[in-house]
Parts: sequence; structure tokens; C-alpha cells
Amino acid sequence: MKVIIIAGKVVFAVIWLGLFALLAGANGELSTQSIGLLSLLLAVMVITHLLLLGIFVATMKEVFPWRKGDSWQILAFGIFAWLSILQRPKPDQGSTPPRP
Repeated sequence: MKVIIIAGKVVFAVIWLGLFALLAGANGELSTQSIGLLSLLLAVMVITHLLLLGIFVATMKEVFPWRKGDSWQILAFGIFAWLSILQRPKPDQGSTPPRP
């Protein structure tokens, strides 16, 4: 499972870098349609990952340990960051007092 998560993060990193490189003009001149399509793809990816982040925070934040950079991880890597957070060991339940 760890290999799949790492591979997924690498794929997303390549996609992000490719989108930003194309939008920055690293590939030469782009037509207006190409820039519009790349901007649309980037917007869809950002919106999808923001929705995933919202779902994760709403449902799982109380159950799993939450670290400072987790929001950025989910925003950048989507489901693969979510899976890596789910694989973390849960905090020790014995150290907290039981709820009445």
C-alpha cells in the first residue's frame, strides 16, 4: 500500500508541475484555447481537492491525528494523502480519560 501511495503522490506532483510549467509558458507559445483548457483543468483539480479536504476534515479529523501540514498534503495529493493519513497509527486511547 505504501508503494501505491508514494507512486500516487509522485504522479500528482508531476501533474501539478506540468500544469504550472505549461501555464508559465515553459513550452513556448500557447494558443488562447490551450491556456483556457489548462486553466480549466487546474481549476477542476483544485476544486476537487478542496472538496476532498472538506469531506476529510468534516468526517475524520476527530478520529485520526491531525498534523500541521495535512491540509496542504490533501490539497496537493488528494486521495493519496488521505490514504497516508489513514495509515498513521492512532493516538493512544488509554491516555485520555473515558467519557461519561
